[in-house]
Amino acid sequence: MKAQISFFCLTISILLLASSSCMYKTTANETNSNVNINTNSETAGTPVAASAESQTATAESLVADLYKQHDAKKSPFFQTKNRALVDKYFTKTLADLIWKDAKSSAGEVGALDGDPLYNAQDTEIKNFAVGKAGVKGETATVPVTFTNFGEKKTLTFALKQISGSWKIDDIKYGGEDSLLKWLKNTYPAKTASSSGEFEGKYQVGETTCTVKPVKMAFEVRWAKGSGIEMFFSDGATALSSSPDNAAPNRFEFDDENYNTGTFYRADGKSFAVKRAK
Repeated sequence: MKAQISFFCLTISILLLASSSCMYKTTANETNSNVNINTNSETAGTPVAASAESQTATAESLVADLYKQHDAKKSPFFQTKNRALVDKYFTKTLADLIWKDAKSSAGEVGALDGDPLYNAQDTEIKNFAVGKAGVKGETATVPVTFTNFGEKKTLTFALKQISGSWKIDDIKYGGEDSLLKWLKNTYPAKTASSSGEFEGKYQVGETTCTVKPVKMAFEVRWAKGSGIEMFFSDGATALSSSPDNAAPNRFEFDDENYNTGTFYRADGKSFAVKRAK
């Protein structure tokens, strides 16, 4: 009788072990299947996210490094020994003007009569922060905030991608003021033939205009239409009119040679622009 009971118990134990083994295999297979699905899905999306984060981080890093070097007395501004240092941070248009101002002023006050990174002559900077970059294609904006003598300030850096690297194209101080505008007003275009500046005759849609640099602006004489208008630099390759109580007309060129672009009329219409031969 005892032998029968022992045999019965042993049989039950074997059956339970077999059942447990089957359950473990099923659960393990199901778990591995779920892990494979989740891993493949996440990997597919990772490269895109990493690329976007990288673009944002490198834009912010360029601005942060400019301030670091500037505050460490290794600024690209107000020096004439190292042109490469200027080119490291700025687009060619802005770098050319920064370098020209430094060379022309020869240690005296030039177009920049204060600190261009704080928009002030005297500084007591606190609560400094480089904000999150807003990236749109090959352009980006990076806000910088701080207080100077207790007054809150915000500067906006406009960046462009040049050969895969971010470069600063302008520093906007609020309102109409910007670093590029200050420099271009001080060093206006000379001649179109020698420097590729905004000057000479242009075909604008079905009409033409003749452009002539006048002090810190450009006189645009239309063959037909509104007669004469004055245009002012508004960005690296853009110029806007300044009409009284009306929206401005605007030229936007494709590059720094001012050969082709688009004219945006105040009424919303646009026309192709090209330099006339």
